[in-house]
Amino acid sequence: MIIHTVTAENVLKYASLRLEDIPDRGLIAISGPNESGKSSIGETVCFALFGRTFSLDVDELPKAILWGETHCSAQLEFTPGDGNRYRLERFLDDAGNHSARLSLAASAATEQPLARGVEQVADKLYELIGYEFEEFVESFYLAQREITTPHPHSFAVKTMAGLVTLEYCDAACQEDREETHHEVEARKAELAALHTQIDDMAIDPSLISVLEGERNEVSRHMSESNQLIEALDAASIAYQDGLPKRESAISARGRAGFFRLLSLLLALLAGGAWYLLAKLPEHALAVRLSELLSTGLSDWQAEMIPWLAYAAGGFVLLLLLFWFRRNSLERQVLAYDESARSLATTLDNLGSLPDTEGITEIEERQIQSVPEEGGGEAGGEAEEPHASAAEPVDRAARERLSQRVSDWSATIAEVRDGVGNEQGRLERGVEHDRRRLGQLDQAIVQERERLEKATQLQAIQADLREKISEKERRMEICAVADGLIQGATREVSHQFNRKLRGLVSKTLPLFTENRYEHLQIDDDLTVRAFSSEKRDFMDLDEISSGTQRQIMLAVRLALSQELVARAVQGSQFLFLDEPFAFFDEKRTRSSLTVLPTLSEELNQIWIVAQDFADDLRFDLHVRCDRECNVIPQPQT
Repeated sequence: MIIHTVTAENVLKYASLRLEDIPDRGLIAISGPNESGKSSIGETVCFALFGRTFSLDVDELPKAILWGETHCSAQLEFTPGDGNRYRLERFLDDAGNHSARLSLAASAATEQPLARGVEQVADKLYELIGYEFEEFVESFYLAQREITTPHPHSFAVKTMAGLVTLEYCDAACQEDREETHHEVEARKAELAALHTQIDDMAIDPSLISVLEGERNEVSRHMSESNQLIEALDAASIAYQDGLPKRESAISARGRAGFFRLLSLLLALLAGGAWYLLAKLPEHALAVRLSELLSTGLSDWQAEMIPWLAYAAGGFVLLLLLFWFRRNSLERQVLAYDESARSLATTLDNLGSLPDTEGITEIEERQIQSVPEEGGGEAGGEAEEPHASAAEPVDRAARERLSQRVSDWSATIAEVRDGVGNEQGRLERGVEHDRRRLGQLDQAIVQERERLEKATQLQAIQADLREKISEKERRMEICAVADGLIQGATREVSHQFNRKLRGLVSKTLPLFTENRYEHLQIDDDLTVRAFSSEKRDFMDLDEISSGTQRQIMLAVRLALSQELVARAVQGSQFLFLDEPFAFFDEKRTRSSLTVLPTLSEELNQIWIVAQDFADDLRFDLHVRCDRECNVIPQPQT
């Protein structure tokens, strides 16, 4: 970055500061007595670039405004490594209002700025010049202070060494590892809680099949009971309706049998008489029969013999009619007997219907936990249905009734009462089964919900185990990454110190007139100089203060060159505020001679001193006056 113009209004000492057409290369001298405003020029450059100064904290920034004024402004035109010329403007008032604007210098007044606002300008400026305030004050800007060894753990030195990114990565890795460890512990606690919850549920995988089997049995029992109730009802009605009808049919059947026999006898008598009279008239029986007929029937004549044949035929017809009538009545009686057998069979079948009072311990526990629709717990009312299902049965009475029904000796009242008792018992069993079905249905639903919940919890367990495994693998990766980063940090630090020693070895002989050629720089940036006279390395406290400052200046310039190579990658300015304050004239002259030749990138070097020898020549010389707070355009 090369500065072309510096202008300011009411900044620090100056009501007006205007430096224009600043040379891109060479030495720029700033001289003047104490409190003449030499350092204010450097502070103004620092304020324009970063919105702060070396001597003032951010909270004290309004002190940068000239005493008695309410606001100040600074403007800087510069060219960074991309070759474009930019204008940076900054404004500040005594209320703390701070604004900034960055634009291309050629179009600053006509086009939209590249960035507006303090933070936006800071971000864009970093993209252009490659460093921030901390690196600037540790390298390119030497404020009026004692030149000391840079702190090895400062942000600026780490940035120059290329360690900041590694440290960010290492910090992120450590933070990630710590967060992952906490997550793993939290997941393990969740896993333990889930395990306890699943154990407390006491899931029995076979219970659902037992409950469903029990439900099927109860449903089948209830269906059979309903069928028996219907069968009993139908058979009882048939028996009660058939009992008087059967008796009537039996009586009618007896009468039809009698008349059938009578018709047979009459047909035989009529037919036999006709045969004797018509076919065997000479037979003694025929003669005797004819006399009897003549005596008994006054109008009997021989011509009436054929009527005997007709009478025999009529009696045969009656015989057939009564035969069919008796057979029909016989079939009716058999049909009524079938209804009696049906009722008796149904009564006998009652003995084959199993009871359903046997509930296992698991089912009982499960069912009792299900509330009934009518309120209360099922377990609290389970005794009555069980008692109904298992109430005592008088099997002997049932068998007697069945036997009496079979031989039609049971009266209608007996059948009605006996069947009613059996139906009542079956209906109570059906009601018990219905309640049991409701309980079992709820128990099955509840058990399915429990199984589903347990399955969900187990799925969550599996997911947690997978996440824990992933997090543990992540922690292992972080541990490996941390080791790699630490190794890379050591290697980069070692390379940085070696490069720093190489850069210092080029500048130190020039500053010390070849009396000190090599430096030993440890990882903590402790500096020792190699004396060619003593042929050994010497601590800084063994060297004169002037030589110490020359060595420290060489180290500072080496840091600047390293930052240029790493971040700037282009021409760069240096601002050295009284670097030769404790140098004698000979050291000052030699240093001023050496500075322009140190680096091809450090082209524009600003040097502040109280005065310079008259024979020294500079590319620009700015003279400050203690009594004047305005600097016009300087003359080269």
